[in-house]
Amino acid sequence: MALSVIRASLLLVLLALVVSGVRAEEATTSELDALRAEIAQRDRLIEALASRYAALEARIARIEAQSDSAPTVADATPKAVLVSTDPQQHAETGPSEPEAVGNLEAIDRREQDRLIRSAFENTLVDRGGLLLPAWNYDIETSLTYVHSSSDNIVIDGFTIFPVLVVGDIQSERLTRDVNLANLTLRMGLPWDSQAEVRIPYGHQTLRSYRADGVEDTFRDGGLGDIEFALSRQLYRSRGKWPDLVANLRWKSKTGSNPFTASADDVFVGTGYPSTNLSLNAVKVIDPVVYFAGLGYTHNHSTKQEIGEFAPGDTWGFNVGMAIALNLNNSFSMSYDHQFTQKSELDGQSIPGSYRSTGVFSVGSSFLVTDLIAVDLSLGIGVTADSPDLLISASLPIRGKL
Repeated sequence: MALSVIRASLLLVLLALVVSGVRAEEATTSELDALRAEIAQRDRLIEALASRYAALEARIARIEAQSDSAPTVADATPKAVLVSTDPQQHAETGPSEPEAVGNLEAIDRREQDRLIRSAFENTLVDRGGLLLPAWNYDIETSLTYVHSSSDNIVIDGFTIFPVLVVGDIQSERLTRDVNLANLTLRMGLPWDSQAEVRIPYGHQTLRSYRADGVEDTFRDGGLGDIEFALSRQLYRSRGKWPDLVANLRWKSKTGSNPFTASADDVFVGTGYPSTNLSLNAVKVIDPVVYFAGLGYTHNHSTKQEIGEFAPGDTWGFNVGMAIALNLNNSFSMSYDHQFTQKSELDGQSIPGSYRSTGVFSVGSSFLVTDLIAVDLSLGIGVTADSPDLLISASLPIRGKL
């Protein structure tokens, strides 16, 4: 009897040991499976990171290659690499091919638009077709040289009929050279708007050559007419339609003017205020940007000793394009034409006061750094009323408050 009890106890102990061993083996197998899953997940994450690192190296190589060969922006634009910000998603599933292609195209479009605009951003800002982001500022100093000439017939006497003149007739050639320095301050504001102040300082030389060999020279310089402007983005491009920007500009009469100047003085101001309203459109088509604008200027009348002078209003248009040569350089061409109606004195039109001016310009912009650029332009007058030559250089410096 005692022997049977001992055998039964031993059998129970052995059975308990076998059961615990099986359970321990099952637990060990489960832990190993969990570890294997974690290791596989880590391997997939490492592969995704390695793929991203290789893509970034290729992107840097393309940028370095384009800086050496200077291709167009379309060729130089780096291709975006689609890597999810969620490592778990990469480790488990990864992005599907249609989703990757769609996201890649969207990223490429944003990247191309940013790179293209950076190449000729200053050209668009100066023309009022692009506004600064809110609380970004732009300080621009510029120098402009303007040369114009004209031939006049001076009659010292009187006429009886259009073909019969009593007195002396002399030919006179006038040349005018203007050196103008501008300080322009721009500030981006909320609600897609921008404020601007322009302070000009000019020096002018007027030379008169007569057929009898007499030459007269007149010079003057000083503060010009200060301008204030406010711009607002009306429409942001979605698809085929261009960006639309409205600009309201007011010019003061702070500079010296013909009404206060003496007979031997020249002047750098107009002597009357004016208000300008313009609408500008900009469309980016990689790697070219097209811009155009319509404007109307109301020149306010002024009362002087000679009477009430009402300068004619002006309306005009401009069209142009800018091409991104690479990420730092752009080349632009534009044409600007203005039509100024006849001026009036005490309600009577002044003969010969109608003017039609057209200027064709070419220019280039170079980014020195992300915040500093150099802009150069050359303008040529194409009508008799236009200045013969305009040369301008500007240095915009950008920052953020």
